[in-house]
Amino acid sequence: MLAESHVASVAERDDTLAAAMRPSTTELIAARRRLHDKAFLIGALFAGSYWSLVFADTSLIIKIVSALVMVVALTATATCVFHDGNHGAFSTSRTVNRLAGFTGDLLGGSSWIWRFKHNNLHHGNTNVAGVDDDINQAPFARLTPAQPWRPRHRYQHLYMWFLYGFLTLRWLLIGDFAELKRRGVGTKRFPRQPRPREIAVLFAGKALHIGWAVALPLVYHRWWVVLSFYLAISWLVGLLLATMFQLAHCVELAEFPPADAERRGSDFATHQFATTLDVHCRTRTGAHLQHWLMGGLDFQVEHHLAPRLPHTIYPLVAQRLDRACAEQGIEVRHHATPWQAICSHERWLKRMGKRPPSAAIETARRGQLL
Repeated sequence: MLAESHVASVAERDDTLAAAMRPSTTELIAARRRLHDKAFLIGALFAGSYWSLVFADTSLIIKIVSALVMVVALTATATCVFHDGNHGAFSTSRTVNRLAGFTGDLLGGSSWIWRFKHNNLHHGNTNVAGVDDDINQAPFARLTPAQPWRPRHRYQHLYMWFLYGFLTLRWLLIGDFAELKRRGVGTKRFPRQPRPREIAVLFAGKALHIGWAVALPLVYHRWWVVLSFYLAISWLVGLLLATMFQLAHCVELAEFPPADAERRGSDFATHQFATTLDVHCRTRTGAHLQHWLMGGLDFQVEHHLAPRLPHTIYPLVAQRLDRACAEQGIEVRHHATPWQAICSHERWLKRMGKRPPSAAIETARRGQLL
């Protein structure tokens, strides 16, 4: 009876929070309109910077500025168009959502694999080691207490910032192919194997990425110039995306449930409140700029509770959720500023890099055996 009562109370609480967050039809239409306008602006920034980099005869300084604009455009494409599209939040049309999601393929990744990895494993089992692949950076980093420690991890708070920059190259060259070969992500198998059409889309996306990012620029510029700009832009985009994703989950205030805590059940909301943080900003202008670039990644609590909402509505939803949680005594964890979030992630890397007592005991035991 106590268990049934607990389930009922949790369900009632979640229903209350969902009702408080639920936007009206008018609000949703307006939010999607803002999202579509934003997508056009992102596309214009990309097209303008690409023209300046590849076709226009401009100075080196203009080329560098154009490259930085492209970094912004590509990052926003990933956080605002690709992310929303693959959550079914970009449009009410499944086809339009798939097209928006395909922008991730144009960036070098596979939207089909990403949907399983992110929507199923990460959202369903946030911060659960062995299931949530977003916290799996082996063999380079240890991000949870449940992951094995290696001596190299002592320095991960220094070198991981550099390695984060290779996120997009890893998508393009290694990650998707390795997961296709394993027929899953980590220890989790795909719910079904990809159809020939989906595999064709994966390869087509990578070919198109190489085409616009490398092959066409090589027609107009020397190979070392193309390679230099490509690697610099790719590294900066990777650094921004990897850092943004880590700030919500791999920080000091986030919790890391044990491996048997996989859940999409009655305690799902509790799980998300414990494992996810928002990133606030102390100035209105800064908050607008941050949200423009990060999409839904600065309102991760709201996003995890309602992933099918367009990210342009999260500032409104967040106000309602905060009020509803305050009435029920629920803490919505957050970082006060982006810099505090970055520092918290750095401290977490440093903490996870220290030799845990169990590792010290195991090392001593092995030494005795030898």
